[in-house]
Amino acid sequence: MPEFYLVPKKLARKAPVLVTITQKVEAAFFHGIFWLLRRLSTERALQISGAAFRLVGPMGDKAQKARDNLAIAFPDKSEEWRDHTVKEIFRHLGYSAAELIKLEQLWQEKDERIEFVVEPKAREYLESKRPTIFITAHVGPWQVAPLIVREFGITFNTIYAPESNPIMNQLMQELRTSISDRMISSEEGPRPLIRELKAGHSIVMAMDTRPDQGKLIPFFGRDALTNTSAVGLALRTGAAVMVARGERLERGRYRITMYDPIENPDPDLPLKEQSVEMTRRVYGYFERWISQYPEQWICLKRRWPKAHRL
Repeated sequence: MPEFYLVPKKLARKAPVLVTITQKVEAAFFHGIFWLLRRLSTERALQISGAAFRLVGPMGDKAQKARDNLAIAFPDKSEEWRDHTVKEIFRHLGYSAAELIKLEQLWQEKDERIEFVVEPKAREYLESKRPTIFITAHVGPWQVAPLIVREFGITFNTIYAPESNPIMNQLMQELRTSISDRMISSEEGPRPLIRELKAGHSIVMAMDTRPDQGKLIPFFGRDALTNTSAVGLALRTGAAVMVARGERLERGRYRITMYDPIENPDPDLPLKEQSVEMTRRVYGYFERWISQYPEQWICLKRRWPKAHRL
């Protein structure tokens, strides 16, 4: 997660006291936004949060990371297009913040607000409640997407990346508790995930960001360090791998789609090669979503190796 949201990292790091002040200012800013959004209608909350993030977000250093990622994924687009798209990315980040705050309300109003679309084989797996790793990407309302798992009454755990700002981390944890039965930090490693899968539970994660370790897999035609351990974990434990997508519709409504399980193209391959091939298929979904709505791709960290920076 970003170390600082609203203040350039270089400025905040010039002195330790600036780091502390920056963390407190950002926490107070977001706490104020959250307090306000809880008291508004969903439609109004989305509008205000999106506008605030669009105004402030492009001033931070994460905006340049987004521009670099867009330049690699969409090399034929102009600089003006990238600048506009970055602003819209922060608008959609604001939407995501409002959606997280309103998540429990969205669930309570799901009959009016959420359309669930489930492919045939996916429905069989969901109804069987067998252990599954549900994967999504930071595209569109990714924090709303897990509600389709909740709709089928499945016990599931959500993997999250801790915030660098300890005050923000506590604030975000309070919001995330409404998403799933248990939150598991990405820093805890595979052991708690294996334990949950063996207990018959499922896992939800967004895995389109750059990991610290992984395999180089083509993403928009260029090799990118990619997490294959999630699929490898499913292969070792016998869990299924399924991809879920959230889409924003008009007037605070959503469509959540659960796709059929990712098939293993060749079970006779070594396990690591199976993991890579299945992960390629997962990323095929991500590329299609991002190509359709590049302004909804929350890409605020460098995604490709530095040698590919344009």
